[in-house]
Amino acid sequence: MQQETRRLDAALDKLETHLRQVFSEEDSDVSVAALKEQARFLTDERDQLLADLDAERSRVRRLKAANDEVSGRLEAVMVTLKDMMPAMPS
Repeated sequence: MQQETRRLDAALDKLETHLRQVFSEEDSDVSVAALKEQARFLTDERDQLLADLDAERSRVRRLKAANDEVSGRLEAVMVTLKDMMPAMPS
């Protein structure tokens, strides 16, 4: 998830830099088509980042569920072992 956040920040930085260039140049050679292409690229990148973020969130949920299941099983084994200990001769 941190990697996805870094990618999103980098994409936003690119957009900010590009917009500063566009608005700071009086005789800008940047065409509307180029701006549209940049916007399309950034939109695609954002959509991919959102999809990646959703996938990572899903993965985290699955890992938490697996962790809960394993913890429950380990606890059950510990209880069983404690119950068996008095029955074992010293």
